[in-house]
Amino acid sequence: MKSLFSKKVIAVLMVLLLASSLAAACGKNNANEGSKNNTGNPATNNGGSKDSNQSSGPANLTVWHPLNPNAQAVVQSLSDVAMVQEWEKKTNVKFKFEHPTGTNADAQQQFGVMVASGSYPDLIIWHMSNFQGGPAKLYQDGVIMKLNDLIDQHAPNLKKILDENPLIAKQIKADNGDIYVFPNLKIGDHGKYKTFSGQMIREDWLKELNLEAPETVDEWENVLRKIKEAKGIFPYTSEKGTLLGSSSSMDFIGAYGIGKDFYLEGKQVQYGPLQPGFKDYLARMQQWYKDGLIDPDYASNDNAAKEAKMTSGKAAATFGYIGGSIGSWLPAMQQSNPDAMLKGVQYPVLNKGDEPKFTETGWDYSNTGALLSSKIKNPEAAIKALDYLLSEEGSLLKNFGIEGTTYNMVDGQPVYTDLIMNNPDKLPVGQAMAKYFIANYPFPGVDDDRYNDQYYALDAQKDAVKVFAQYSHNAASVLLPPIALTPEEASEYGKIMTDINTYRDEVVTKIIMGTAKVESFDQALEQFKKMGIDRAIEIQQAAFDRFQNR
Repeated sequence: MKSLFSKKVIAVLMVLLLASSLAAACGKNNANEGSKNNTGNPATNNGGSKDSNQSSGPANLTVWHPLNPNAQAVVQSLSDVAMVQEWEKKTNVKFKFEHPTGTNADAQQQFGVMVASGSYPDLIIWHMSNFQGGPAKLYQDGVIMKLNDLIDQHAPNLKKILDENPLIAKQIKADNGDIYVFPNLKIGDHGKYKTFSGQMIREDWLKELNLEAPETVDEWENVLRKIKEAKGIFPYTSEKGTLLGSSSSMDFIGAYGIGKDFYLEGKQVQYGPLQPGFKDYLARMQQWYKDGLIDPDYASNDNAAKEAKMTSGKAAATFGYIGGSIGSWLPAMQQSNPDAMLKGVQYPVLNKGDEPKFTETGWDYSNTGALLSSKIKNPEAAIKALDYLLSEEGSLLKNFGIEGTTYNMVDGQPVYTDLIMNNPDKLPVGQAMAKYFIANYPFPGVDDDRYNDQYYALDAQKDAVKVFAQYSHNAASVLLPPIALTPEEASEYGKIMTDINTYRDEVVTKIIMGTAKVESFDQALEQFKKMGIDRAIEIQQAAFDRFQNR
């Protein structure tokens, strides 16, 4: 009996041992599989997306990114865009897009709610100025991760650009050397266009009245008066925030040798409204408004109202964009008036022969790009997919779409097909592009000027880009680079400038409309001091000095 019992015990133990071994083996395999699917933070896990992509299918990534107006008109999501689908195939990644709705302010509110919830997407693609305190604050708050190691290990295209172009690296890096953004860049032989907007005027009316395109402020005044007399309209229109409001655009202020906000004079940061020339500007605008040269509704117009006035002939000139303004307004005008024509006009100066310095010109880094959230489970796959857009093949895909469908190579140059240039559904060129690829997006990767050469299909657009870009090189002497405030500075600066901008816009509007005297701006200067403008300048100066030392 004892022998039989011992044999039974031994048999049971052998079965248990075998089962235990099988469980351990399965557990090991599952653990390996789990590490492939969930690589975690690269700072604590050296796993990569290569094995994950090969062994377990595409990496799934969520992307938060506002749709631009052209895309909103033709797609529900970037997932519907053929270029994105091809990008997914090339990089073995599956993107799920989350698009906020409404205006930029609405998107900022929705972003704030999302951050407060603690639930973040894998990627966030937007302009960095939309984040209070910038990427450094998001990193400090644990919302995003830094990318230095990921770029060194998994982004050879971006790493090569940064290694070979110290000034670009300087623009992208934080003051301490951290990199938080996978950037959108305008570089190389096909990245010279950095000016896309400026003053534009009805060229057919200039010819009709035997007038030359204005260059100086005095010439502008003469032209606007002649058009008003001949056409019985308020010739210069604008929209809320453009005539020295808080939105970013240069109207006539640059002619007075100052910027509308912060700018450089040598290596010193200055604030435009504090300079004597600012009152001269206000006096001129007030007189123009009094004389009926400026649209009386300028302070309440939205873009649609401004567009309606330009296309209906109720206005003759405004500040606008080569693509979104000339490209859409001119065809609308010519439907009712085939002779209608718009002309891009050089940024105004005070004296004939002066070269404008204050132009709507950007740096190599557009301050737009992708942030990787701290919640991302596969950062390597994300960084590899983004880096693909910096490759020659990826850049063509981003800017031109799919060869044979949206473009063909002709004599070594990518040329859009009729699907884009003469869309069978009658889509405007900008919307046709947005339906098939993301060239007209502030999206990670390299922008290619050969896209603009074709996007600007109208002769008026081709002429305007040359006019606006003629003196864009001068802006480097006055344009603040993409400096970075510390989170503490950003918080303090934001509070100061929110109050100052609101107050400034209110005062400027009253003066231009004549309900307050130009001399009353002296009181505003005193109020700026009380509100902390000197401290705001000090913060900007410190950030610029740090940028210089990067």
